[in-house]
Order: sequence, then structure tokens, then C-alpha cells
Amino acid sequence: MTATNEQTNEQTTEPATSAATDLKPQTRFRRIGGALSLLGAGTLTCVSLLMIPYQNETHAEYLQTGVDHKSNILWAAVVLHFGYLLLVPAAFTLVRLARRGAPRTSLAALLLAGLGSGLSGIIVVDFYDVALANSLPADQALEIWNLAGSYGQGAIIAATSVFGIALGINLAVYAAWRARAIPVYPLVLNVVGWVVFTLFSGDPWLPSIGTGLVAIGLGWAGVVVLRMRDDVWARL
Repeated sequence: MTATNEQTNEQTTEPATSAATDLKPQTRFRRIGGALSLLGAGTLTCVSLLMIPYQNETHAEYLQTGVDHKSNILWAAVVLHFGYLLLVPAAFTLVRLARRGAPRTSLAALLLAGLGSGLSGIIVVDFYDVALANSLPADQALEIWNLAGSYGQGAIIAATSVFGIALGINLAVYAAWRARAIPVYPLVLNVVGWVVFTLFSGDPWLPSIGTGLVAIGLGWAGVVVLRMRDDVWARL
């Protein structure tokens, strides 16, 4: 009887022990890193917009903001750079969750997010805008700013970066939900937030509200990943 019990216990504990042994050392690091990128991406993006009292209904007002709130603009650009930068590993983390449950969708999200990885680099343009606004008369600064914006090549880079990361991160959230790795609420919050941010970019407050919704949605997904067991993460 005792021998039978010992044999049963060995059979019961063997799979759990084997699963724990098979985990690679970097499994927890990747899971926690992915969770932190989800928590940080939307949060930093939202904080950066809250730092800027934008009045950008016209191009002239946009440039004047760089004169009236120079320090805010420069520091907000730094914060926004890291926020946009973290959107890439955040998207990759969601793709990791969905790679088996929604492989085609997650692959498309991966490609789009990779295409949009240059978005954080575009933020450096803010420093040139501030320099223009502070070193030249308003009419000359506006003339040069309009000339720079008229080059179609720059529009190609900006469009692919902006739409790439926007579509990529939303598709990644959708893929993770479709794979049943996260609940539906992060998807709803993320999509609504990006729509508000995009359609009302000239409003003083709505872009901040939109990125706030994105921050909550991505943060929610980040908490799911953070609370996930390492063996579950490894199986996904």
C-alpha cells in the first residue's frame, strides 16, 4: 500500500517538476520586461501630453507654444520619446501572447509595429520647431516651418511611422484578445483612445484624454502579463 502511494505521488509531482525545470532562465525577465513596457508606453505618452499646454489650432499657435512654454516642450519631448519607444516592445509582448491563438493577426501586428518603430525618432523635430520659434520672427519661423512640411519625403516617413505603430499596437491588442490572453476591455479602451487622439489632435485636452484611455488599456494588459505565471507565459 505504501509503495503504491509513493508511486502515485511521484507520478503526480513529476509533470509539475518537469515543467518548472524546463523553464529557461530568461523566461521571467522577458515576461516582466514585457509587462513593464505595456505599463510604461501609454503612461509616458499621456504624461508627456499633460506637460504641454498646447494651443495648436493653427500652425502659428503651435510655434508660439514653443516660445511661451519652451521648457515644457523640451522635457515633454523626452518623455514622449520614451513613451513611443516602449510601444514597440509593448506590441511585441502582445504578439507573444497571441502567436499561437491568432498567428496571422499577430504576424501582421508585428510587421506594422516594426514599421512604426521610427516614431520615437520623429520627436527630435520638436527641438527644431522650438529653435525656429525662439530664434526667428514669427512670420519667418512659420514660413520655414511650412517649407519643411511641404517635402513629400518627410510625409512618407511620418505617415508610415504614425500609422504603422497605431495600427500595429491596436492589432496586437486585438490579437491578444482573440487568443483569449487578455479580456476585451483593454481592446475597447485602446481603440477608443487612439481614435480620440487621432481625430481631435488639435484640441487642448482631448488628445490627453485619448492617451489616458490608451494608458489604462495597455496598463490593464500589462497587469495581466505581470500576474501571469512563468510556466503559463512559456506555454503561450
